[in-house]
Amino acid sequence: MFEEIMQLVKQHAQDAVVNNPAVPNENNEAVMQEAGSSIVNELKNLFNSGGISSLSQGDNSGTQNTAIQNISNNFINNITEKLGIAPETASGIAATVVPNVMSSIQNMGNQQGGIQNWLSNITTGGNLGNIVNNIGGKLGLDKDGDGDVDFDDLKKMF
Repeated sequence: MFEEIMQLVKQHAQDAVVNNPAVPNENNEAVMQEAGSSIVNELKNLFNSGGISSLSQGDNSGTQNTAIQNISNNFINNITEKLGIAPETASGIAATVVPNVMSSIQNMGNQQGGIQNWLSNITTGGNLGNIVNNIGGKLGLDKDGDGDVDFDDLKKMF
């Protein structure tokens, strides 16, 4: 999942990070890594709280905005504290990169039947997911009886 999100970050961060004279070149990769980490961490938080599916429902006023705000705040704090990026520069980068990446994630999720499906596809590797479902079903891991082993099944195990 991290690699796919990092690809999206790199697509959307060129001007805001790499072409930004306020970001030293030696920090470009670290800034993008922090953006990716902040996004992944918030997606995990949303998943754990059951709010991930609302991202794929076009909830631009609620969960999506809250997620963008949380990601941006974490990202800004991390790059100002760890890399010494000025708060104004960090805010500008966050305002450009985070909403665009989250929009791309939402669009990709919508194309694949929702954010949970997209996350499942990128974390299980597509065909690997079918193998996991087949074996997992036989091992009793399909806790909700819907024919596949998904995040809800795994959450019920722990």
